[in-house]
Amino acid sequence: MLRRVNFYSICFAFGLSVLLILAGSRYADNTYYRPSMESGRNVRTFLKVEDGEENYMPQLLSADPYENGPEESSHKVFEVARNNIKGRTSKYNFSYSGVHGLEDLVMELGGKPLRSIIVSTWRSGTTFLGEVLNTIPGTFYHYEPLLNYGIVQIRGPPESNDALSTIKNMLKCDFYGMDTYFTYGKTHLHQFSHNKRLWDHCKYNRELCFDAEFTSQFCKLFPFQTMKVVRLRLRLLQEILDDKELNVKVLLLIRDPRGVMQSRQHRDFCQPSADCWHPELLCADMINDYVAASRIQTQYPDKLMVLRYEELALDPNVTTHRILKFLRLSPTASIDEFLQAHTNNEVAGVSSTYRVSRDVPFRWKQVLDFAYVDEIQNACKEAMELWGYRMAHNATHMASKEFYPIENYTVTQ
Repeated sequence: MLRRVNFYSICFAFGLSVLLILAGSRYADNTYYRPSMESGRNVRTFLKVEDGEENYMPQLLSADPYENGPEESSHKVFEVARNNIKGRTSKYNFSYSGVHGLEDLVMELGGKPLRSIIVSTWRSGTTFLGEVLNTIPGTFYHYEPLLNYGIVQIRGPPESNDALSTIKNMLKCDFYGMDTYFTYGKTHLHQFSHNKRLWDHCKYNRELCFDAEFTSQFCKLFPFQTMKVVRLRLRLLQEILDDKELNVKVLLLIRDPRGVMQSRQHRDFCQPSADCWHPELLCADMINDYVAASRIQTQYPDKLMVLRYEELALDPNVTTHRILKFLRLSPTASIDEFLQAHTNNEVAGVSSTYRVSRDVPFRWKQVLDFAYVDEIQNACKEAMELWGYRMAHNATHMASKEFYPIENYTVTQ
């Protein structure tokens, strides 16, 4: 009996040793990144040939990109990015942007990038619109630069002073002194990951995303800059529009408050915040944005475009091309492909941008109780009249096919 026990013990010890040796051989050289099954899909996406782009990624992964220290790795990243941008924009029609070529829009080469800001509020379609513009080759996407402020609306000083300074500096590719921004991002990586061209490098070495010098230099390589902001009201951007050096164009995105509130019911972050959960505050901001839009369009008719989310969802192709014309951006095959994929397929998840878009704008008619809709309408009557949203009279009227919630509107002084 004892011999049998000793025999099994020896077999177990031998088997365990073999497993440890195999595991060690697999991971001994894994100090640096090796693609997993999931990251392999990301790499394949990154390698996709688009608009004549060179298949450049293997030169970054063929050897350890950090073997000669961070300075050397940054140099390699910049060189790869330059080649990538040049390849991806090789078929871009720069005449739409009013310039002769790429170098006229690249800060590193002394050019001035085309800059745009999407302004709205939570659950109004900004994620979708931001991703549409982010699809354009050569775009550096400033995703929610004010995330660290929390679920609040910034309507004036003192918060607006720092917020505007942050926005201006980022649009100038000046990330120095933005310690709060980087500290917040270390525990909220989605602040960076939506900027896919930055994240394609940071996901191998996250410290790059927290480095002001690297981010500033990397940003200066791109001809187009897009930013989306949902925590700052339109009138405060007057200061940004007045800055001739920035030459920013602004897209104000408005959504039916009934649709906004219905969508916010599915987000846990919203309910504790009065700015997110109270319809009267939402609609006061909608009125404020209407007044600001009227003034700004008179002063800068070529710098502000107002747009309802419903127009984008119901006719995404035509509306997107209107937006591109306003922003002086060329239509690209990548945008058409994105719209085809993202507006005709439903993928679960409250943050998913894959929707059958025509079904989304009026979903509130089927899912909200009329008592709650009536509460929203009573708080939002003026805002709805200004922005062209019709009132539902009762539950039967609300659910009927004859009730079409939107009508024409104009932004006037």
